[in-house]
Amino acid sequence: MELRMSSIPLMLKYVSGLAFHPGDRETVRQILAHEDYQFELRRYELSSTEHLIDYFSRLNTIAPEEIPDLSGDHHRNHLREKHSQWLDCVRDPQKYEDRCQRLKTFLTDDLLTEVQRKLAAMFPKGTEMIPDPAVVSTLSFGRSFGYPSEGAFHVDLFGIDKYCSLEELPWLILHEMHHLQTFKMAESIPDNQSLLEQYIRSFAWEGLAVKFCNNAEGVISKRLDQSLPPNLGVPSIPLLNEHFPEHFQLFCDTVGRIRTGEFTGEDMERQWEQVWLNPYLYGSKSLDQMAAYSFGNELYGCVYDHFGLDETYECFYHPARLIDYFNRAACGWTIP
Repeated sequence: MELRMSSIPLMLKYVSGLAFHPGDRETVRQILAHEDYQFELRRYELSSTEHLIDYFSRLNTIAPEEIPDLSGDHHRNHLREKHSQWLDCVRDPQKYEDRCQRLKTFLTDDLLTEVQRKLAAMFPKGTEMIPDPAVVSTLSFGRSFGYPSEGAFHVDLFGIDKYCSLEELPWLILHEMHHLQTFKMAESIPDNQSLLEQYIRSFAWEGLAVKFCNNAEGVISKRLDQSLPPNLGVPSIPLLNEHFPEHFQLFCDTVGRIRTGEFTGEDMERQWEQVWLNPYLYGSKSLDQMAAYSFGNELYGCVYDHFGLDETYECFYHPARLIDYFNRAACGWTIP
């Protein structure tokens, strides 16, 4: 597992110089040509760097209303939202140099090797694992703190200590690498899956990662390691657990409506937007994790607790079988 951080010194050197001379468009262009910023551009689906070049060349003088704002699409960059972080970097680049060094010292080869070993143990024997995953860190222009893409995991240096401590970071890396592995496994799934299979599997992506990577403690799905604190890196799980009965009822009602043909693909998309991936489901304060995280952990984690790894991933490939496994687990809840 490779650690890539070489764009950070380039950007810090440029930002530090803004205290002594104006920004330079050509220097910014060269920095954004770095492979790790190109990685980010592809992830955020940005075909041009011109708005970024303009922003960084005027970083310490640009008026807020002139900052390009692409917030209409959550996959794109939110420069206005991050502007205060970049100004802090201009004022105190040494803070970010120190943070970069702390991250580099923390993410040793041994630690990354151990992360890769743990990841392999979360899948059935004989699973073809993703080859040579990388951890990429930048001073990011994007909104997301961490995300998987192109066989690598990205972490924004701005988010260290703000969204995630160094101690929690290995759990986050594991979680995102788990996504990369399940994405790879899903390549063999036929396209002609039924709506019921699509609906049930949609809980697997976050549910399996939370179960295996975050020591999650659900209502019926139990944490894997009692010697470690529960819900590592997923602080919203206890609140979401309180709403398990209503989540379970919605799931059961939806399964019933899919079977009778009363629930469509458009209905599924609407439900996921309004409920399972709604960060404001329980009020104005944004959740760190959404309902899909906890409920997916309950569905697939319950199967793992009672039947093991092979059966859990059997339910990943054949989601309709999950209902039978779940009901046989005798967990006190039954899917009609």
